[in-house]
Amino acid sequence: MGENDEIELRREARRIADRRRRDRLRCPRCGRAVAETVREAREACLRAGTWHEADDYVIMCPDCKAREVAEEERARHVALEERRAALAAAAKEPVPHVEGPLPATIAIGVETTGLRGWSDHLLTVGIVDGEGAEVARFKICPPPECYGWPEAEEANGIAPADTVAWPAIEDVRPELQRILDAAEVVIGYNVGLDIEFLRGAGIALPDCDYVDVMAMFAPVFGLRDDYHGGYRWQTLATAAAYVGHDWGAEGPHDALADCRATLAVLRWLEAHEGEEVDRREQGARRAAAWRRLDAAEAAKM
Repeated sequence: MGENDEIELRREARRIADRRRRDRLRCPRCGRAVAETVREAREACLRAGTWHEADDYVIMCPDCKAREVAEEERARHVALEERRAALAAAAKEPVPHVEGPLPATIAIGVETTGLRGWSDHLLTVGIVDGEGAEVARFKICPPPECYGWPEAEEANGIAPADTVAWPAIEDVRPELQRILDAAEVVIGYNVGLDIEFLRGAGIALPDCDYVDVMAMFAPVFGLRDDYHGGYRWQTLATAAAYVGHDWGAEGPHDALADCRATLAVLRWLEAHEGEEVDRREQGARRAAAWRRLDAAEAAKM
């Protein structure tokens, strides 16, 4: 490449950079220039509260931002009214009641509308005994104000329309509390998050032993987390693939299936407790687990 070619490439790069800079100074809706420099636009938009939340490099003019906010508010209002109407028209399903003696050892799994126990809501709670036999599966309808959870829906497959006939947490709470009160050992995968959601739903957690299989599995999988100074936590799907658990027809992100997978990981850990770690075998198991996960993802497509 000659010197003239290099100069022309640098000029083209500057032209592209200048064009991108100018584009960042224009409102993506109306095309109107917002400011002369990015810094000026950022400061003005931050003062006015109109900095575009989705992308720090896109600046929306105050008029378009105000219209967007109004449109979002109208959409929220319509969605809320539709949700309230659907809940009012639906006949509620009965709450399961467990007959006979309650198990002292249980595994618990939950599906939720998000990952924040203080603001998101329970959708399903699955409970099995220490052998994996079903104890109860509770379906819980979130309050009307929670009318959509697209990210969680993509993971667990539970849509808002699926929940309209489900009982509210106020109806489920007494039976769920009764089962938990009888427990002496509660097993979960990231059980701390389960506890957070149960507390957020008004459940009083019993004074018993809590077993977090996720924390137990992390050093066995063996990937370091240098930022936190420990081992990197893995998803339940990864742990199940590592120990060769067969999900059957249910698959992950079902509360009861997650309980049984958690127990399978725990039993595998107990069976191999105290064994010296063979790094080659550990690496081979990790690779096999990732292949199983890739195959499962490919099968969904």
